[in-house]
Order: sequence, then C-alpha cells, then structure tokens
Amino acid sequence: MNIKLASVISALAISAAVAQDYDDEYEEESASTEAVSNDSREEEPAPAPKADPIPAFQEAAPAEAPAQASAQGLDVLHGNAYNMVGNEAAASTIGGDMNAIYKMNGRKLVYVEPSDQYGALALGGGSMTYLLAFDNSQGLGMLTAGIAMKGFGVALDVALDKRWESNERETANTKSTTDESTTRAGDILAVRVGALLGGIDLTGRLYWLTWQTETDTENDAGAKVEHDEDYWTLGADIALSNGPSAKNLAWSAGVNFYRHTDWEKDSQGNESRETTGEDAYIHIQPFFNLGTPVFQTENANVFVGLNTYLPIRIYDEIENGTGEATQTNNRNSFGLYTSPNILGEMAINENWIVFAGATYLWNVFSRSATSIEQGKDTNDTSIITMRTNATQANAGLRFQYNSLIVEASVADNLDSQAWSGLVGNLGVFFTF
Repeated sequence: MNIKLASVISALAISAAVAQDYDDEYEEESASTEAVSNDSREEEPAPAPKADPIPAFQEAAPAEAPAQASAQGLDVLHGNAYNMVGNEAAASTIGGDMNAIYKMNGRKLVYVEPSDQYGALALGGGSMTYLLAFDNSQGLGMLTAGIAMKGFGVALDVALDKRWESNERETANTKSTTDESTTRAGDILAVRVGALLGGIDLTGRLYWLTWQTETDTENDAGAKVEHDEDYWTLGADIALSNGPSAKNLAWSAGVNFYRHTDWEKDSQGNESRETTGEDAYIHIQPFFNLGTPVFQTENANVFVGLNTYLPIRIYDEIENGTGEATQTNNRNSFGLYTSPNILGEMAINENWIVFAGATYLWNVFSRSATSIEQGKDTNDTSIITMRTNATQANAGLRFQYNSLIVEASVADNLDSQAWSGLVGNLGVFFTF
C-alpha cells in the first residue's frame, strides 16, 4: 500500500478518535445537531475568459451563498480532496479559489496537503487578503504570492532553475572563451488574475514555462560557434463562469492557448542551420463545462455535470534533406472530448461530511493527419478515433472540530484490479 494511502487512513483514524470524544461531550449537553458552515464560500471554482464589455471591477456581495449548493451545512470551503471529478456546480475548493484569486478575500487560514506537497496561507482583513502558497513545477519548488481584494485579485507564480558558466583560456598565442547557460525543465513565470464582473467570474493566466531542459553554448576561438536550444511554452488561459449568479445551472467557458517550441539552431561564422523537432506546435483548446443539482435535501446534494473541450493542434513543418531529396512533413490534429460526471455529498452531523464522485473521459471524435512530400511523391495518412476511457471514482470524508478541518479521499481506476490503482489525497485546514 503506497505512502499516500497510508497517510489518508492514518488521518481518518485520528479524525474519528477526536470526533468520538467530542460527540460524547456533545450528547450530554444537547441532543440536537446542526450543520456546520464556518467556511462559507462565495462561489464554486471556475476558470474564466472574457466576454463583451462588462462593467468595471465590482465588489463582491458579502458571503452570498450560491443556490446550486443550497443544502444546509454543505456550502463550505473544501480541500482539493473534494470534487476530483470537476463538477461545475459543487462547492468551493482551495484550488478553485486560488485560481480565481479574489475569492480568497477575507479568508484567514492555513491549508497543507502532504499527499500532493502543497501548502497555502491566507491572512489579512476584509479589504485586502495576502496570499502565499508553495507548490511544485516538474520537480522544482514554486512560490505563489498574491493579494485578494473585494472583486479583484492578482498572483505571481515563480519556479527557477538557471545556471550560467563561463570559461576563458589563454596561451601565448591564442585566447578562447566558452559560455554556457542552462534552464532546467519546470522553470516557470506566470501571472494570474481573477475578477468579479457583475454576476460573472473572469479568470486569466499568462505563463512562460520551460518544458524540457535547454542549454545554450557559445565558443569563441577565432570563428564563433553557437548552439541554441528552445524548449519553452508560452501560453494564456482565459475563462468565464456564472458562479456568482448561478441558480440551478452552473457553467464555465473559455479557451487555453499556447505555443510549444522544439527548436535547435547551430551557427558557425556566417553559416547557420535550424532544426525543428516533432514537438513544435500551436495548441488552441476551447472548453465548456456544465453542472447542476438533480437532488437536494437539507443535508444532501447530488450533482451531475459535463465537461467538454475541443483541442486543436497545428504542428510546425519539418524539413529533412536538401535539394530534390528534401522531405517535408506536415501534421495536425483535432478532437472533441467530454467527461460526464456525478458527485454526491451528505452531512452526517455537525462534524462529518461524506462525498463521492465518478467520471470518465469520452473521446467523442478525434482525427490526426500527416502529409509527407518528397519531390513529386506524397504520402498522406489520417487516423480517426472514438473511445470511452476507463471510469475514475473517488470517495472521501470531511471532519471539522472548531477551527480544525481534515479532509481525505481515495480514488481508483474502476478498470483496474481491486485497489491496484488506489491513490489518496489528504488536506488539513486551520481557520482563524
């Protein structure tokens, strides 16, 4: 059994012990129980793009509970163990609110997720909340720092791994220098913003990521010799959501765009040669997500949803050879993918909430095409695919005792052998 699963089981055992002590004391004082709602959220998480001119940034209405999560005691802020199926109508999570930034306004908490090596801190007053988070980017530690105001928030993500080396050699008759710079995979700089525009959430992100380690060298020993590598991704995400004004139907829509490079350039004196790799392309991906409650009582919710995206990828042309022997390779792909999902939750008593969900990825239709030309010869290949991938399911518990909140969940691929694909998620809150 892996470390994550062990940590989840341990956390649930400790939570159960604390809850038993508390329940014994509580039963002597009163037989009534009430649903807890200490961490009321403003909205469900959502990425958000930009629509037509909407009013300038407005202040969020204080603690306005969304109708789609109306069950008493269930509209609380969750950790990332909750809603792993991505249902649009579900309650807020730390990940979703940190993405929207402004939704963290007014919160005072520490959140630690040892199973995913993540931590977040929110401190400040009602007018401005200061945010600090630690995460990872391809093995590098990533720092997030930001501010959340009423109706607007901004954050900066930074992960660094750069190295510069210079060497100079000199003899009686010659002098040469070699410079080398290296940027490791995971190095990233990103800016994220979130805003409330009327009844619509807007979120955006602009980032520069080194997806593969790249090294540039320059050797000057008479004729200058250079080797440059470009393995970076420059991207932007933008999304809109009706979270603040959603009644029975919650939605989000947007687009992800990025330029993915895979280039090398060698030059010596006045001559140079550029090489394009197979992973150089432009990626455009519109998406649209829906979620709605189909069953609600005072202590239970059941949601269904559909998350859909349309990835379009246009690859750089690749040339091999010279003259009449030159071979050109052109590729492109597009598809329609959707993920139906269900999510249920129930408040057992003042301290416990149980939640569970399931989803699968349906490749409704995808097509990839390759065209190879060499002189008058051509070779065209197209592949069409339709597939329903294996179902993923998860279940978890939320325990709250005063300002301590522990959430844990386990997930498994239902197509795998029993427990063989089991993973765990554990998050702990301290609220103030």
